[in-house]
Amino acid sequence: MNTDYRYQLESKKLTGHQPRKLSCPHCGKKKCFVRYVDTQNGFRYVADIVGKCDHQHSCGYHYKPSEYYHDNQWAREPTTSTTNYCTPVPLPPFQPLPMEYVVRSHSPRSIFWKWFASDVAQRLNLSAQQLRQVFDDYLVGATRRSDVIFWQIDDQRQVHGGHIMQYRQDGHRDGFQGWTHIPLIRAGVLPLDWQLYQCLFGQHLLPQRPDAHVCIVESEKTALVMAACQPEHLWLATCGSSGLSPERVSCLAGRSVTVFPDSGCYEKWNRQMQLTKGIDYNISRQLEAYPANTDLCDLLLSEQ
Repeated sequence: MNTDYRYQLESKKLTGHQPRKLSCPHCGKKKCFVRYVDTQNGFRYVADIVGKCDHQHSCGYHYKPSEYYHDNQWAREPTTSTTNYCTPVPLPPFQPLPMEYVVRSHSPRSIFWKWFASDVAQRLNLSAQQLRQVFDDYLVGATRRSDVIFWQIDDQRQVHGGHIMQYRQDGHRDGFQGWTHIPLIRAGVLPLDWQLYQCLFGQHLLPQRPDAHVCIVESEKTALVMAACQPEHLWLATCGSSGLSPERVSCLAGRSVTVFPDSGCYEKWNRQMQLTKGIDYNISRQLEAYPANTDLCDLLLSEQ
């Protein structure tokens, strides 16, 4: 557990259980508001209005403890009331998944691959061999129902998990998302307390390309498309806008890195990168000129 920063958003990684979400004080939506806890005072909540809304773009409410104490200088440390704290539970140790699952799933039968091998190839004037090489490098898999599996494998070749996503034939997501460990837990293959500890998508390629300039994007789809058209760089993905953290990118110490946040996420990612150590990085503002949630893949394919 990282207690370098006293106040942290309640999370399963921090406390061992899912955060108790409230209605957002700004947008009013239910079960979307995560509160800050005081890691040095029994993991008590600062206040029921101090936290962050899950709806980053449509709401954007984020009231930090520093702002709360500035606005309410009468306030003292969080109350010791036993009804207003969360008790941390020790998390189980990291247990990697067998590489056998990755090997067995590695296949071009997903709908995502069909789009990648046809539409992307045509728009970017790339050969099927170039695209298949990207799929092989990143060990992209497929489920029996033709959903794509983006495996998260670290630089020690340990499998952290498989992110399952459903795509339409036009390359857009179809709403379904899941993880490979969920059915394995249900089937009794993994213990009930098995814990997902995510890493960067493509992280396993770092030892293979020690001199490559590293580029970080949000989505696995964008990392694959950019890897196909700019193979001179090593493209990694955070697998979500909240996936960029000092801990997650610590594997990049000593590397030269460029970070490409989706439009609307520049400030958030910039704050996270400022907390890193030993990484020679630049963070791009290129996408801030475009509508919210625009990424490099959107920009690249719209120009073709």
